[in-house]
Amino acid sequence: MSSLVELKNVVKSYKLGETSVTALRGLNYQLAEGAFTALVGASGSGKSTLLNLVGCIDTPDSGEVYFEGKSISALNENERAALRSEKIGFIFQSFNLMPVLNIVENVELPLVLHNLSEKDKKDRVMKAVKDVGLEEFIHHRPDKLSGGQRQRVAIARALVTNPRLILADEPTANLDSATAHKIIDLMQELNVSNGVSFLFSTHDEKVIDRVKQVARIQDGIIHS
Repeated sequence: MSSLVELKNVVKSYKLGETSVTALRGLNYQLAEGAFTALVGASGSGKSTLLNLVGCIDTPDSGEVYFEGKSISALNENERAALRSEKIGFIFQSFNLMPVLNIVENVELPLVLHNLSEKDKKDRVMKAVKDVGLEEFIHHRPDKLSGGQRQRVAIARALVTNPRLILADEPTANLDSATAHKIIDLMQELNVSNGVSFLFSTHDEKVIDRVKQVARIQDGIIHS
């Protein structure tokens, strides 16, 4: 199985006041196409930094990050933004939904910059909403939804661009155990039915038991 993402000797540091903190220390990692992988590690281990680099939100100090065999570092800012917009979806633990917009409007947001007809936009949005089982709630705003329903909206928003990869930062952290398992089940179904790869950070051992692969990160290095 070929690699969708590859990181080679990646180093990334941040300035915290007068102090430099090294988040990744020569990290090497490959994510296969079709992966459903949990990135596991303690707070400060480098999980979010790795996701930000793979998601073209940040760039490494040294080393290379490849997406579909192409170096992200070789792309200019506009090209990285296009890659991020077209091929990568994001899910956040705090949902990051717009409170004044209903489900359809929230899911449609990533398509604003895409050159699609109104019909194509509507078709994509409705398919994504249907994929996460929220057709009957399309006119609801986030404050009328449960935590699990809000995370389903966030998943639909990530799906609507037909990405190759979805990155999720602690997607079940704000959910109770039963709802968290339902969200993982949904992500697994979408991994199979839509062929989209998933890489998500978590520290929940109950979630870890449900995934295909686990990548454990400690002190900026992946150990498994």
